[in-house]
Amino acid sequence: MSKIEKQLDICPPAYMGKGMNRENFVSTGHKCGYCKGNGWFWGTEEGSREDVRKPCPVCEGSGELDAIITVDWKPTNK
Repeated sequence: MSKIEKQLDICPPAYMGKGMNRENFVSTGHKCGYCKGNGWFWGTEEGSREDVRKPCPVCEGSGELDAIITVDWKPTNK
């Protein structure tokens, strides 16, 4: 299995105005660490001892997560 690395190069935008300067970057398709990408795990039904598949509470059953990275640009305080 080959490992795919993703890299984010952060550079200030060429044109910025006064005040809040914010950028958002979205990275999709990351395997959920809670369910190991399955989207579910084995649990028990309340009032029963039978094992049932329960959707992952973190990824809500998709097995994947998206990352939203926010960068706030501000002047350097020297």
